[in-house]
Amino acid sequence: MAIGAAGIILTLVVVQSALWGLGTVNREHRTLDLIRQAQQYHQDADMQHDALHADVYRALATSGGQVALSRQEVLADVASNADRFERDVDGARALSASASVGSPEERTRIGTVGSALDAVRAKELAYLAVAKQLAERAFTNRGAALAALGPFEQLFRELEGALADTTNQLAQAADKADEDAHHEIGTAQQRILGASGAALAGLLVMAFMLSRVGKRLAEALTEVEAHVEAVVRSDQHSRDFLAYAAHQLRTPVSATRASAEALLLKGASRGQEQLLSALIQETGRAGRLVTALLRMARLDQGEATPARSCDVVELCRRELERMEARAPGLRWVLKVNQPAPGLVMLSPDATAEALANLLDNARRHANRTVTVRISSTSEVVGISVRDDGSGLPDAARISAFERFVSLDGHGGSGLGLPIARGLAESQDGHLEYQRGRFIMTLPARRLEVKSAA
Repeated sequence: MAIGAAGIILTLVVVQSALWGLGTVNREHRTLDLIRQAQQYHQDADMQHDALHADVYRALATSGGQVALSRQEVLADVASNADRFERDVDGARALSASASVGSPEERTRIGTVGSALDAVRAKELAYLAVAKQLAERAFTNRGAALAALGPFEQLFRELEGALADTTNQLAQAADKADEDAHHEIGTAQQRILGASGAALAGLLVMAFMLSRVGKRLAEALTEVEAHVEAVVRSDQHSRDFLAYAAHQLRTPVSATRASAEALLLKGASRGQEQLLSALIQETGRAGRLVTALLRMARLDQGEATPARSCDVVELCRRELERMEARAPGLRWVLKVNQPAPGLVMLSPDATAEALANLLDNARRHANRTVTVRISSTSEVVGISVRDDGSGLPDAARISAFERFVSLDGHGGSGLGLPIARGLAESQDGHLEYQRGRFIMTLPARRLEVKSAA
């Protein structure tokens, strides 16, 4: 009986050691996940910083008649990129604000990330304001806008350097968290093996049984360590790929487009203008494809889409206004079934991005009209998008959501619909095509009920 009681006590010691180790490892990986999400938002802000730079030059080229675009189209792109830039900056800072919870080590490490993001925030917001102002001025006072290009370029270069420094600091913080997670795995393994050794030394009668238990625990922990290392290595490779793609693909494409637009501003022969205009259009398509590829990669990694209070009707109205500015020749209609949804809990950013992809798809296929209809129950919100084009053939209703599948020659990348479905599924919702329309259904807890309009 005494031996059995001693065996139970020592077994509890081993179990307690394992639970302690797992708790420590989970805490370290939670910190690492927060830092990685901050890195993702920061990389997106870096990308929008380049896009705004190119948008300013495109506004100047358009106002000078060197690019065949309308003022509404250009300013709509500027507003969209500026909005995404500001959302990415705010998203990164919101993640770092989570340093107010967790252990002291977590608060210190995430606080360091927050300080790095705060250090560059003022320059980001200043650059955002100047870029928007300069794009507007290109159409109201082109001479003053051209004169302001020099200071704008200086501000762009300064922010580019500051963003690079912040990227390096975030990478170092992630690497340090990665090292600490591996260290904690080793510590947990040593503690479990030590407790198992004490049990073996104290209970000779149970030596064989306890040795097998210790061996199995060690093997299990080794397997867990190998699995965690594989996951961390995979995450590291994905993070390296995203950074490589952002800096090695996006930056040259953006620089090429900006250079071509700058050459147009300086004047060229008619033949050269045609070649430069074609180059600007193709680099724009390449830039959009790179952005879509990066977005798809983020969804594959299970990017979080936090829910918060959202007015679905206002969100849909805002996205329709943006599309109307891009395609004023189409009629954009919003209909709301009663009872109308009031404030609900869902992810506004993911929902707006998914809807924007569906509207862009409708813009390419519609003849005259695109209709968005909102419906709701006590548990879900439905958003449908219908255009008056020919619609999807029955045989393509599944393949349309596969990556890189383009069913016609309307210029799509084949990623818009897969991204929209991924964003819906990231909120535990779904997206499907039924009766000539795309229907996005999202679980949403209603906070209040709006009266009928």
